[in-house]
Amino acid sequence: MKTHRDRPNPDASADPRDRGRRQLGLVVELKRLFVLVRTALACGRRPWLGIALGSTSIAVSVLLRNRVVGPDLWHSGAVYASLPLTTELSRLPMSLFLPTPLLPVWGAALQLVLVIGIAEMVLGRWLAILVATVGHVVATLSARVVIDSVHGSLLGLTPALGHVLDTGPSAAATAVGAYLLLALGMNRGAVLLCISLAIAAVIAPGIDGVEHMVALACGLLAGRCIPLSLSLRRAPDDIRLLLSSRVHSPS
Repeated sequence: MKTHRDRPNPDASADPRDRGRRQLGLVVELKRLFVLVRTALACGRRPWLGIALGSTSIAVSVLLRNRVVGPDLWHSGAVYASLPLTTELSRLPMSLFLPTPLLPVWGAALQLVLVIGIAEMVLGRWLAILVATVGHVVATLSARVVIDSVHGSLLGLTPALGHVLDTGPSAAATAVGAYLLLALGMNRGAVLLCISLAIAAVIAPGIDGVEHMVALACGLLAGRCIPLSLSLRRAPDDIRLLLSSRVHSPS
């Protein structure tokens, strides 16, 4: 008669390396990202776009304190859902660099340098620009649509929030970050990003939460719809090999 000692243990036959991957999956993904960034730097790629955007954000925040150019600079990029649509569209490019009340200047600059810079080096500059632009525009305009809709109150958006400043560079960084994580096969990182933004939207409901979730959706959609071969077209051989192998590596 078989006892419980004779029964096969499913965990005993499992490869210990597989259990380690499940437990440290996020760590493995971060190491993979680190290797990709290090390889891109070794191949001569530099995050010039991310550095330029971050530096511009800092420069704009400094100029805003100037009494001569500050007011005009502010009105060139201050975006509110209550503005006429044509005015909001004309201010969208500069709104990427304006600071927001909930994010310090160094935080806005750092997320542009890191998120967009890494995507620029690993996946290509023009793809990073495309995803950042779409995420920024769609997320910012979505606040207007939600506030004007009958369902705006369900998300905690009242007409008074139409006069609240938009999220600035956060929407673009969120879209590019989600796109980067999904394109690199960092599924655990993408899930963690989704959970973090969802919790933030519940804890502090408002325009920021809605715009971040819309930007997140744009980035995830880009990660699923843009083929990896498009990123690999002009990538160095070392990066192409690493990005191609991630499809076959366990996650």
